[in-house]
Amino acid sequence: MINEPARKLAALKIFLRVYGVLTLVIFSLLFVGVLAETPVLAEHGGALNWTIWNDVRFGNEHNHVPPMLMIIYIVWGVFLIRAARNPQAYLSFLSFTMWANLAHGVLMAGQAGMDIDRYWSKFFTDIPFVLILALGIYLLRPTADSQRGTAHPHTPNHR
Repeated sequence: MINEPARKLAALKIFLRVYGVLTLVIFSLLFVGVLAETPVLAEHGGALNWTIWNDVRFGNEHNHVPPMLMIIYIVWGVFLIRAARNPQAYLSFLSFTMWANLAHGVLMAGQAGMDIDRYWSKFFTDIPFVLILALGIYLLRPTADSQRGTAHPHTPNHR
């Protein structure tokens, strides 16, 4: 008989690995593209401009915020891959990731909805990307019941 917590844990490991790799690839390419000021990401007329949020700057100053956000996601991708190896060792990180991405997705949906003519594409890109991550972790994360069978490595197992 297949152990349900073991199946969920295996699925979580795959999910985290896939999301980690996707995050690394997507945000590394965007990071390099923004820093290189590639025309394909240009604010006016760039074919892939819809992949980034614009107007995240102060007046006419250089566009500093998107690369900073992208580098955070690159680091996040690395930690998703690390967490995939042993999710139980990264429960706080996974909980933070779940809640942060849920909050981020809900806020982004509200912001995109207020300027739907300009940000309609976000409902097919950024918003589902972060909400699916939050939902996947919520559905697949180890629960207190699944943790009862394994004792914490520094405490005796009292059953």
